[in-house]
Amino acid sequence: MIGVEAMTETLQTVGIDIGTSTTSLILAELTITNTANTFTLPHIAISQKRLIYRSPVVFTPLLSASTIDEHGIQEFVTAQYEKAGVDKRHLKMGAVIMTGETARKNNADRVVHALSDAAGDFVCATVGPSLESVLAGKGADQALLQRAGSNDVINLDIGGGTSNLARFHDGQCVDTACFDIGGRLIRVDTAHHVTYIAPKIKNLIEETQLNIREGGQVTAETLRPLIRKMVTVLEASVGAIKAPRWVNDFVTDHALQPFHKRPLLTFSGGVADCLNDTLPDDAFPYGDIGLLLGQGIKQSRLFADFRVVPTTETIQATVVGAGSQSMMVSGSTITYDYEALPIKNVPVIAVEGNWQWEHCTAVATQQLRMLQESDTQQNVCWALNGITPSFEAVGNWCEWLITVARPLIDRRLPLIVMIKENVAQVMGNGLRSRLPRGYPIVCFDNVPAITGDYVDIGEPVASGRTLPVVVKTLVFQ
Repeated sequence: MIGVEAMTETLQTVGIDIGTSTTSLILAELTITNTANTFTLPHIAISQKRLIYRSPVVFTPLLSASTIDEHGIQEFVTAQYEKAGVDKRHLKMGAVIMTGETARKNNADRVVHALSDAAGDFVCATVGPSLESVLAGKGADQALLQRAGSNDVINLDIGGGTSNLARFHDGQCVDTACFDIGGRLIRVDTAHHVTYIAPKIKNLIEETQLNIREGGQVTAETLRPLIRKMVTVLEASVGAIKAPRWVNDFVTDHALQPFHKRPLLTFSGGVADCLNDTLPDDAFPYGDIGLLLGQGIKQSRLFADFRVVPTTETIQATVVGAGSQSMMVSGSTITYDYEALPIKNVPVIAVEGNWQWEHCTAVATQQLRMLQESDTQQNVCWALNGITPSFEAVGNWCEWLITVARPLIDRRLPLIVMIKENVAQVMGNGLRSRLPRGYPIVCFDNVPAITGDYVDIGEPVASGRTLPVVVKTLVFQ
């Protein structure tokens, strides 16, 4: 049996956050260790996470209001790698996350995927408010989430374009939400003339008949009624008040599910650095309403009615989460063909172990047909959740997989299977015995996923005993 010392390995990872207002990068070192004793099967886990480099926070480079400066972003990343003395070939994992209004730019899809390829051999691209909410919450203060005890924690990550909420229970995210509320939804020049108003804010201004318009001059006082409306959205988002009907206009994907016990609140994002009762002489030092929004939040029921706990990260919470919290490791009883790895951006088709076989087949067949409509070479990852860990049950699932995956097998695409239960090696062996000799298989366990997720799988680590995995959502709005 390989001892614990032989099973310890360190990986360098990168996190890159391209947000509405700002862009930043962090480098982290993850330690992967066998936490089992000598007489049991290996149990591989990420035992330590350490930040080794932080970039400065810069304004996100744009060519226009609707186009990201792809060259400017890549120059920034290259310069930070040089400052940190890092060779991108040594970065085993990482994530580029595009957030807020930036994810809606015309070239967002191309930029984030081009950057993920340029940033390292296995740096995944991801966009989506749900994942951003989770990464920001964990990046803000993972230790706090774990020591909160019986208290739920809601982290509000308030950036330039959106506010991402994540509710945690026992350190695990149980719900997310996103609202179009942020500090750069109105921008002003040095003379305090309005240069930009986001569409939803413009509608709110018209409905409330406020005298705020592009080209007009504003003061902190003229903006306060609007700031109060924006804060109302956040108060309603955590149940501090009953939500007025118009608040629904600011829901990006969905609101939080109702909860009964009042949670602790934490704040991250750029606006979290602006939670002050007073304003400086110039209320617009960043050319936006971030300071005003921060003051409005500080004086709201979010602080009056809830216990607010400070966090270790604010403006860089999402990028810290992307670099140090996005990766999981599979179980150690796995089956894989090395030449099939790494795997990037493979869509997940998930089925549940308690479904009838006919329902499993109907769902899987429909999903596969949709995914292959425009590309018959599109591979998928089959996620099996809640299957019975017996030889008979695993054998039945092997037969089912080979039947529904026949279009992929006929094209000799690798058969990729992820299982929630610890049976991947048994299933991998069962699939090998039923497939042509040498057919490529990647089968791993202890990683949950649902239909609509995408999965990235890296090359084996920890002496080949485990696979690094990122489960994510790719949503360009």
